[in-house]
Amino acid sequence: MERFTVRSAGNVDISVQKTGAGPALLLIHGALLNATAWWGPLLRRIAGHFTVYAMDRRGRAPSGDAENYSLSMEGEDIVRVAEAIGTPFSMLAHSYGAVATLDAIDRLKDVSHLILYEPPLTLAPAGRPDSEKILGNMERTLQAGDREEAVTIFLRDQVRMPREQMAAFRWSPKWPVAVEVAHTLPRESRVVNTYRDWSQKLGNCNIPTTVFLGGETTASELRDGSMFVSRSIPGCALKILQGQGHNAMLDAPDFFAAAVIEILQPMPNGRGAL
Repeated sequence: MERFTVRSAGNVDISVQKTGAGPALLLIHGALLNATAWWGPLLRRIAGHFTVYAMDRRGRAPSGDAENYSLSMEGEDIVRVAEAIGTPFSMLAHSYGAVATLDAIDRLKDVSHLILYEPPLTLAPAGRPDSEKILGNMERTLQAGDREEAVTIFLRDQVRMPREQMAAFRWSPKWPVAVEVAHTLPRESRVVNTYRDWSQKLGNCNIPTTVFLGGETTASELRDGSMFVSRSIPGCALKILQGQGHNAMLDAPDFFAAAVIEILQPMPNGRGAL
């Protein structure tokens, strides 16, 4: 296992963990956590199949950050890391990482296959009606130095996580990671809650793409966003992850690893193998 850094927009260094052997696979994690917390269980199961590049998105140590922020900066980070890989590669992008990947999709080269796992998109032109209230509450708690409360607001109001799941998460080893990156939550929530017209960008995409959608996922921005992307990218396939929700890489890592391998390294009989 090794790490390297790539200089990106705003002179921000993006840290990338490289491990495994085989065809190159770039992982783009979602909001709330870092690459290690999101992908750790999966890495142990796919490192024998791929050379995996797991980038920590800006705002998560050891990657840097900048005073200003935009979705296009996140997209540029992905483009710079992709260029540094230097060979044809596959991509797996989850949640907000999938949104950032959509921003970069027209600038990516040498992508052999792209998997997008439940990109959260606001498809109503008016945007999300409760967005400003949620963002204001998060920003005020961060200004007051209460990072834990900012994470709580994000989970309760932005993500709408059930109370019992929130309680379990608060006592999990991932809670301190979420608190550490709490400053990234308002800006990423603002991107998710803002309407963008993706039609032309997705319609022009020529990358072979699969969208993963959890069979148990109920949040409209996840289900509707996934369906919209699968319909908008020419030739895109939609794969339902039966019995799973938004975080199958954590909840069912063996199942999720098999699904990834089936798409990216299919066996002659059409099935993947662990």
